[in-house]
Amino acid sequence: MAERKWYKGDTHLHTVNSDGILTKGQLVERCKELGLDFMIITDHNFNSVEESYYNGDMLVIQGQEITGDNGHVNIWGVKVPEEPPYALDTKEDYKKIIEKCRAAGATVSLNHPFCSKCGFRFDIDDIYCDCVEVWNTIQHSDNMINRDWWVKQLLSGRRLPAVGGSDFHKEYASPIDILLASPTTIVLAEENTPEAILRAMREGRSVITNSPKSTMIELTCADAVIGDTVALTDDTRVNITVTKLMPMHTLTVYNNEKPIYTFNSGSRYIKACSFSCNVEEKGFVRVEITYEYKGALKKLYKTVEKKFLDCKREEMMPFIRAFTNPIWFE
Repeated sequence: MAERKWYKGDTHLHTVNSDGILTKGQLVERCKELGLDFMIITDHNFNSVEESYYNGDMLVIQGQEITGDNGHVNIWGVKVPEEPPYALDTKEDYKKIIEKCRAAGATVSLNHPFCSKCGFRFDIDDIYCDCVEVWNTIQHSDNMINRDWWVKQLLSGRRLPAVGGSDFHKEYASPIDILLASPTTIVLAEENTPEAILRAMREGRSVITNSPKSTMIELTCADAVIGDTVALTDDTRVNITVTKLMPMHTLTVYNNEKPIYTFNSGSRYIKACSFSCNVEEKGFVRVEITYEYKGALKKLYKTVEKKFLDCKREEMMPFIRAFTNPIWFE
C-alpha cells in the first residue's frame, strides 16, 4: 500500500450550468488559487464534468447534485445513469435513483440533511449513503443538527463517514473567498486520483475544517488512523496533533458520547500542540474543536440566521471549527 497523504478539497460546487455565477474554468482557477488539491463539481441535475480530469495539479472529479423538493443527494465519480427530470416525489423515488447510481459505481452523499430551508422532508435513517454532508457552507446552527444526527448514527454502530462541502454558488457580501472551500474536506488518501480520494472518503478518512488554511486535527492510535479499527486493550491510547488552534477554542476528544479529554486554548493562538489519552470503551473515538459567539456578535449572527435560514432556534449552540471522523475500537 502506498503511503497515505493529506489532500484538501471541496466536495460541493456549482457553476453557471445550474445556478452558480462562475464558469467551470473560472471555478477551477479559484480553487487552485486557494491551494486545493481536488474539487467536485456538483451542478443541480446536470453533468458539468463528463469524466474526471486534471487541470495542472488540480483534480476535478465528476459529480452531480440530484436535486428535488424533498432532499438533495450528491453523486460523485460517475455520471448519473438517468436523464433529468428525475422522479423525486417519494422516499422510494430517492431509493431507486440512488440504487442506480450505486450500481454504476458512484459514491453517494446525503447533502445538508437537516437544513431548515432545503433539508430532507422525510426520515432518512434507511436511505443508503456512503457519506453524509455534516457541514454545509459557512458554519451555522443547522450544521449542528446535522452533527447531532451523525453522532447518533455512530452511537448506533453505523460506520457512516462525515464530509463537508461549501455548496458554493457565489460570494454574497464580498469578492474575497469567504464561502468557497468553507468548509474544506481534508482526505487521507494513497494518491490524488478520483478512485483513491472517493475510496478514502467512503472509509471515513477525512477531517473537516473551516478553510484550506484553517485548524487541522490528526487523530492516530499507534499506526492506526481515522477510518481504521483497533483492538482495544487496557493501555490503548489515542494521539491528537492540532495545528492553528485559535483563541478561546475548545478541543474535545469523545469516546462514544463521553468526553475523555478537553483542552481550551484560552487567550492564546497555538501554532501546534499534541495530546494523548486512554481509550476507555469499545466503540469509537473522534475529536472536535468548538467555539462560541458572545455578546453583540452572537446577537448579530442570530439575526443573520433568522434572515437567511428558516432557523427558529433561540439558543445558539457552539459551532465547530474542525472535526475528525472516528477511529473504531473493538
